[in-house]
Amino acid sequence: MFDLSYWSDLDVRHCIDVMHVEKNMCDNIIGTLLNIQGKTKDGLNTCQDLVEMGVCDQLHPSSDGKKIYLSLACHTLSRKEKTSLCQCLCRVKVSQ
Repeated sequence: MFDLSYWSDLDVRHCIDVMHVEKNMCDNIIGTLLNIQGKTKDGLNTCQDLVEMGVCDQLHPSSDGKKIYLSLACHTLSRKEKTSLCQCLCRVKVSQ
């Protein structure tokens, strides 16, 4: 966080909006784990970046001439695992 361009301009540096940081992180993690369309960070552009960098061969997009297919990442949950995660999150109790 010290490398952020606006860090030196903050009057009170410890007053970063934690609520929004936590929400954005949670949205990104849950979206990626559950493979929610539009919320995951594993899209075509990301996979093409992996090709350009020459890393993670198993995640490179493949094509049959008509369609482009994206492989699921190892951290993408199965249907059973998604159900289990959602049930666990439903049982979480937090103070207000």
